[in-house]
Amino acid sequence: MKRLGREHHIYVLDPKARPAITINSGEELMVETWDAFEGIRDPAVLQAKSLKGPATGPISVNGAQPGDALRVDFLSITPKEGAVHMVMPGRGFLEEEFTQGYPTVMTLDGGSVVMPGGLRLPMNPSMGMVATTPTYPQNTASDSGPYGGDIDLKELVAGSAIYLPVFVPGGMLALGDCHAVVGDGAVAGTGAECSSEAHIRVTLEKGMGLTGPRAMTPDYFVVLSYGEELGPAMKQAVRDMVDFLVREKGLAPYDAYTLCSLAGDVRVSRTFRPISPVKMMLSRQALSQLG
Repeated sequence: MKRLGREHHIYVLDPKARPAITINSGEELMVETWDAFEGIRDPAVLQAKSLKGPATGPISVNGAQPGDALRVDFLSITPKEGAVHMVMPGRGFLEEEFTQGYPTVMTLDGGSVVMPGGLRLPMNPSMGMVATTPTYPQNTASDSGPYGGDIDLKELVAGSAIYLPVFVPGGMLALGDCHAVVGDGAVAGTGAECSSEAHIRVTLEKGMGLTGPRAMTPDYFVVLSYGEELGPAMKQAVRDMVDFLVREKGLAPYDAYTLCSLAGDVRVSRTFRPISPVKMMLSRQALSQLG
């Protein structure tokens, strides 16, 4: 199996970049990722550290062309080297009240994230940043869009698959920003940021014609939307799910809308930033009955 080390990390999705590795459709790959703070654990240094959010890549897939999609299956996600949460000035839901940098350095032990006082939280490793490369340069951190990006989808755990549109030849996939655990919204600014080793499989889906990311997690089918204002972004996420149910599952529009109200959830993936990702989630139990 091929391996891509975290020395091949980037801070910008650049359509002119050279691939770090080229693989075939259906090939499996071990990918190492940095945490968002690139291994820094000294609280004094963390307080002065800007968050660049490195991602490992880009990964080129033979035959991938605009109009296609990449399916990325996460076969395993293994956190490494402890974790850090950071209350950062200017970020978070309560940024006007919590104005000081405040790092919390945590250990990983026996399937738990252990906070300094001994409080243990069950680990739920997820990959926060997964993206193809758009036709224009885009930062790996804090941005999201039709290409994926810094989506902070906590449901993107081992056993999940995400589908991303291809915009440039090869797709030029990148991933990183693993969280040992994170809550919806990451309300204080970050998750439990950790480095990781991810076992993935990348499959080319020819002519899929996706307009934005979709994911299949162990419990949900998810469509992702984004926008500068949460209200319109949430409405678009619901609209995208209704359109999926009508176009691809054959439901009448009012029936699709009703099903979303009964078996769906619309949630904020990440804290308030210039672009906020929103997810509309539909129970797989319901989806499985639609054929």
